[in-house]
Amino acid sequence: MGKIVEKLTVNLADGKAKSKIYNHFLKLLEKQENYDIRPLIFLCIGSDRYTGDALGPLVGTHLEENSNCIIYGSLEHPVHAGNLVETINQINQKYYYPIIIAIDACLGKSNEIGNMEIWEGGLHAGIAVGNRLPCVGHISIVGVVNAGGQIGYIDLQSTPLSIVMKLSKVIGESLVDSMHVVRSRLSEKISG
Repeated sequence: MGKIVEKLTVNLADGKAKSKIYNHFLKLLEKQENYDIRPLIFLCIGSDRYTGDALGPLVGTHLEENSNCIIYGSLEHPVHAGNLVETINQINQKYYYPIIIAIDACLGKSNEIGNMEIWEGGLHAGIAVGNRLPCVGHISIVGVVNAGGQIGYIDLQSTPLSIVMKLSKVIGESLVDSMHVVRSRLSEKISG
């Protein structure tokens, strides 16, 4: 899960950002072995305690409200550094051979703010704030919410909510649309 493969980077300023994320996600999902019978788990990492870290929970909440996906991590029930390992263990105990889609905020360079990155492989949550957490995800999606400096917590606290909301909307809508297509294809396969 640690190796990054087929990474796509697209910025909010790109008018086709949503469709690019949507298409790339479907492509990566279809590459997963037996994706059509394995449980798909959306692991939306972060906390609303810091504006910049709220991307994951905002996407998770959007997915909860607009799909019937299996979601861990929302505004009401966040998955963060304090409970990530426990949550990963719960997922692996409850679901057989799940495909985990990890979603998190990240810090980057000032010219990368607004970028969304999606790839096959895992992510390491918490690096910007000095946490050493396990690599998680078969497919990973991050949004660059702010420029990183010496103290990650300060950068996450000073992140404008508007950028986090825009990123969460594009990512959330792309995933909801993708899951409608996946469910439709599975229904056709079963009935056809």
